[in-house]
Amino acid sequence: MNKKTIKFFIKLFVGLTLIAYLLFFKTKPELVVKVLKNSNFILLILSFSLHSVGIFISSVRWKILLDNSQANYSIIDLMKSYLVANFFNHFLPTRFGGDIIRVSDTRNTKSGISGSVSIVAVERTTGIIVLLGFALISSLIKIDFVKKLPFILISMAIGLFGLIIIVIFFKYVKKDFFLRFKFNMNFINKLFLKINSFHNSLLDSIENKIVLKKVFFWSFLLQINVVIHYYLIGLAIGLKIPFVDYFFTIPILLFALTLPITVNGLGVREIVLNAFFIYYGYNMSFAISFSAVDLGFNLILGLIGGIIYLFRKK
Repeated sequence: MNKKTIKFFIKLFVGLTLIAYLLFFKTKPELVVKVLKNSNFILLILSFSLHSVGIFISSVRWKILLDNSQANYSIIDLMKSYLVANFFNHFLPTRFGGDIIRVSDTRNTKSGISGSVSIVAVERTTGIIVLLGFALISSLIKIDFVKKLPFILISMAIGLFGLIIIVIFFKYVKKDFFLRFKFNMNFINKLFLKINSFHNSLLDSIENKIVLKKVFFWSFLLQINVVIHYYLIGLAIGLKIPFVDYFFTIPILLFALTLPITVNGLGVREIVLNAFFIYYGYNMSFAISFSAVDLGFNLILGLIGGIIYLFRKK
């Protein structure tokens, strides 16, 4: 086995070990089953249906950036690519892993593969910015709650700092900046050419204010949809948590799931959710149930994406 395969199985083992520990030592399997059995099926169906809304919104946002890069892709093709990417996310350590598929599917931009990478990067970044905005505003509304869970402030501070660094970098580093660097080794020069191409493509998307405003608008709608989706899961399993609280709970959860600790966030999702749910008086069985529903939805989407992938390969 190669190193990547070994790392995958190590992360899978860590995730499954965490799940087993939480399930048998922090709660009881029968309590989780009870929560799931008492779930509101109609609310679960409604929550799952919002995935289709989210994929459509994401595809519209993606197409706006692709059109700006003179790449002609239909909404349907982009939605299919999202589903296929979701399928591959189940085998990769973070939720960004499937973006490799999306980049490959849309490599026919005016800047080639570097343009496709930059477009996906801009798309992802705008969504993160909107999520952080939600988290910051809702935290100010619920400042007493945040004081009791200081890791929320730490997580948001890290995210905000990262975004500030990115904004400063792309504001002051102009086009063709990386062409200034010349090296004796050709492969390093070629690497910097690719970095320069990526950077120029990124600036093309950012500098077009009309396009950027449209992308942020659809990012705003997408993140609203995401929060409602998770809120409905909470209602379905019996959680009585204020809607506004999900606006800082979900960004922290999604941030944690991007960390390459386990495969598909196994164990990580439950620990983060439990940290929030304890505050409201809910035990680990609710965190595991919530996570099981979320993971189940994603497995269904992954299955659909896998079927699409198999048929399109033929």
